[in-house]
Amino acid sequence: MRSILILLVFVLNFQLYSQTQTVDSKVVSAIVYNSGAQVTSEKKISLNQGLHTLVFDNLSPNIDESSIIVTGLENINLNFIAFETDFLNKKESSIALDKLKNQLKDFEKKKVYTGNKIKSLEKSIALLENNQSLDGGENELNVEKIKAYKDYYSSQIESISNSIYDQQLLLKAHNEDILKLTNEIKKLESKNRINRGKIRVELEVENSGNRTLSLSYFIFDAGWYAAYDLKTEDSDENITLTYKAKVYQSSGEDWENINLKLSTAKPNSNTVKPELEPYYLDYNSPVQQKRQSYRYQNLRYNPSVKSVLGKVFDQQGLPLPGVNVLIGNKGTQTDFDGNYSIDVGNSQTITYSYLGFESVSIPVYNSNININLETDSASLDEVVIMGYGNARKKKSAGDIQEVAQAIQQQTSVEFQLPQPISLVSSFDDKQFQLNEHELETTYEYYSAPELSSSVFLIAQLKDWQDLDLIEGTANLYFANSYLGTTSLNLGFLEDNLSISLGADEKIVLERTLPRKKTSQTFFGNTRIIDKAYEIEVKNTKNSVVDILIQERVPISRDESIEVEDVNYSKAEYDSKTGYITWKVQLQPNEKTTLSYSYTLKYPKNRVLNLRP
Repeated sequence: MRSILILLVFVLNFQLYSQTQTVDSKVVSAIVYNSGAQVTSEKKISLNQGLHTLVFDNLSPNIDESSIIVTGLENINLNFIAFETDFLNKKESSIALDKLKNQLKDFEKKKVYTGNKIKSLEKSIALLENNQSLDGGENELNVEKIKAYKDYYSSQIESISNSIYDQQLLLKAHNEDILKLTNEIKKLESKNRINRGKIRVELEVENSGNRTLSLSYFIFDAGWYAAYDLKTEDSDENITLTYKAKVYQSSGEDWENINLKLSTAKPNSNTVKPELEPYYLDYNSPVQQKRQSYRYQNLRYNPSVKSVLGKVFDQQGLPLPGVNVLIGNKGTQTDFDGNYSIDVGNSQTITYSYLGFESVSIPVYNSNININLETDSASLDEVVIMGYGNARKKKSAGDIQEVAQAIQQQTSVEFQLPQPISLVSSFDDKQFQLNEHELETTYEYYSAPELSSSVFLIAQLKDWQDLDLIEGTANLYFANSYLGTTSLNLGFLEDNLSISLGADEKIVLERTLPRKKTSQTFFGNTRIIDKAYEIEVKNTKNSVVDILIQERVPISRDESIEVEDVNYSKAEYDSKTGYITWKVQLQPNEKTTLSYSYTLKYPKNRVLNLRP
């Protein structure tokens, strides 16, 4: 009897203190943000009374430990919870990777050997060509001997040239194999992460029974960004806007048939309000100010982005031309309107630099990045990423196929996808349609002759503020033709959203500077320049067109420079900006000529750079 009691106590102690179990949970839902995702996984499990240590393994190694939440704990006490990285999976997950990497080394070795072979053959040809000169010396050259020399060198050079061609084809094949293997390695590295995460929880179960435990946590290796299609058949029809989302996740775990929401919120943004401190001035005392980069401090690299386009503005919202944009060893500059476009390659950071402004480096988090640069000043050193604007009530989508439902939150919008979604772990994104809207559209033509002789068709989209849009790239389609891409800049809220549909070659424009109306004279120490311009516009279309044409008169920022006698015909002139604006309506095949002029006066011993 005593032995039975001892055995019973041993069994009870074993149940109380040694019940450790590995749990393989399944992802059932996720809320994906522009950078990061809140993932929820579930596991049905039978738990006896007593202490249990559950280990949820094979998770993303990039989990925010402070975000972990466990639910389904009725009559269960949670003693502790901890996240750790499991390095023991390294060998298991690297077997396939090692095989591919060894193959990659073999092909790289073959590539080097093939390259060396080509160099050797090229030197052989050079050697033959350098020794083709016929020197009779003591031996008399006859026709047969010359013919023999010719046949020999011709045969050798032809044979070697063919060998070089074969080796070049082989080299091309090696490069293709290397590229394929590199892509496969990247995909496998994403799906089978070398390091895996695991969450360990200790539970004290009061009553035995079946439970459904839910585990929620935030991961950094997921995200989404917006993309659009803008389509119209003709310039008298409304534009159809298709709102799409490009979603990626590289957590190392495939998501199969999950409930997916997309959110415009920023879950990890700084929620602490800034404190404004007194601003004291004193000689020889540098200004000290807390640098706060609230708007971009939690941005994460998005591996699915292949190229970036956008606009660069100053702090007043004016476009900055000539800003240097750098990704890795690739660079470009913004154009006159602040636009830029650049390929990403393998780099993860994009840098903006401009004389007189603070340089900024941020992760490549989106395919569309609009940014404001702050002046390089001790008191103005904050750089702000273009925001998404306030969310608004969603406009009805009309009679369309089943689309995502927009759920209005306090400061953001969530899109609930209507069907269960599967998303494999990959650096590539997957595209989903969120909504489709037909927008009331008006059209007008626009031209800035000083910058371009082209006349552009501009679509003005109304009531766009009600569609819960965020910044992104848009594919343009007109009359069943693809026109290219543009950037939707939503940082500045306006009544209409302007979209350029490209130049219309059937409207011909020419800007000239008539010599007889332009002159340069001197009066004492003053140089006087008279400038006059003519703009001829012709409509070769078979329909009436309305065109907005803008030119600019220079504005003086120096008292010694005077701009006088501004003359213009049938136009509006803004003396603050120097803009001259014509609103012209042309009938089919109608032509008109516009003109304006002004006079410049400045000291003749000074050099003033003037535009043509």
